[in-house]
Amino acid sequence: MLSLQFLLKILTLPYPIIRAVLQYYTTGTIYSKTNKEFKNSLWKNILLSIEYHVSGNYQKKDMRTIVYQPINKVISKFKKHPLASQLNSFGEKFDQYSYWINKCDKPKNKQNVLIYIHGGGYLLNLFESQFVFISALHYSLNDKAAENTSILVIDYSLTMFNNEYPTQLIECLTTYSNLIKDGYKNIILLGDSAGAHMSLSIARAIAYPEEVLKQFEYAKRTVNFDISTLPQPKALILDAPWPEPCTKRSVASKRGINCYGDLGSMETNMGDYYAGKNDKNFINNFLTFTNTNWEDHWKDVNPINNGNTLIIVGEREVLRDGVEEFYNIINKKGSIDYHVEPGGIHAGVVYVESLDYVSKKGAKKALKGDFKDKFGYNLISKFINDRIDN
Repeated sequence: MLSLQFLLKILTLPYPIIRAVLQYYTTGTIYSKTNKEFKNSLWKNILLSIEYHVSGNYQKKDMRTIVYQPINKVISKFKKHPLASQLNSFGEKFDQYSYWINKCDKPKNKQNVLIYIHGGGYLLNLFESQFVFISALHYSLNDKAAENTSILVIDYSLTMFNNEYPTQLIECLTTYSNLIKDGYKNIILLGDSAGAHMSLSIARAIAYPEEVLKQFEYAKRTVNFDISTLPQPKALILDAPWPEPCTKRSVASKRGINCYGDLGSMETNMGDYYAGKNDKNFINNFLTFTNTNWEDHWKDVNPINNGNTLIIVGEREVLRDGVEEFYNIINKKGSIDYHVEPGGIHAGVVYVESLDYVSKKGAKKALKGDFKDKFGYNLISKFINDRIDN
């Protein structure tokens, strides 16, 4: 049964749709006035207006009833998409928690594996739009990078089914370990929102294995592999990272920028679901990254300190203040590749740019490598292209 709050949001959906149409053709919407992705697309303005209208204070039962789809169902549907049909081994299972998007033909120890960890506050499952994003990304790479990069997605357990920390971290580390055991050596972590939070957690766990083992011991959990022997990720790509899952934010940023319409959560319920019954102070170093410091928590994370970390944030993100606080903590050596998208909202490359490649016509653009003026796609693909040395 749906909560009254969510039911009311659904019943009042005509309001944001009508308002978006009227504003688009008159004064402009908050989206079209600030970000060029929306200037010539009524569909994007309506869709984001709808998503914003129903967002916030998500309840587990609502998400289980309305939103949830198991990954095998999403993969089955997306296999028919033009983007997926030309990928090698698309949807093939690697281990209990992961699936291939594309497998390149290079020797395992020579190629790069890009692990995509999806966002959604640890509450929501992988959506078709996220499959569009990561599939299209393959075609945005140059020939050399595309030929030398396999792409894997992780389907971690969700908090809507009461799976709390450190379940998701253990599952992601398990897949990471299984890749290494299988002969892969060069791992790039790519995450948006909660997926970026998890990418950072994985990097910290591998750099500080004794600390993470204490976390697992506290939660009465174990792993069947030696974390201390895992090689650190080659690079980190963090799109709209979520450094403060349990910190309430406002629609007004410190810079006086209007964050209205952004999809970043102002509430803490998703972060609270993730923390669960754990003592937030004890799990702090893997929960609220703005409470950490470089010397004690990030100094030994190689990609953060050797120029192999990319951060993308939207100018109008609710979470931007927290992202920049975290950036200032970890950028001790001035090596972080940091970019702010003008007028951008939360995870814009996944939830806005990717919309252009959903249709068959749009897919043809991606297949041709047409990513003109795509802020996020071009930054991410260049970052990967520059790090392919095979």
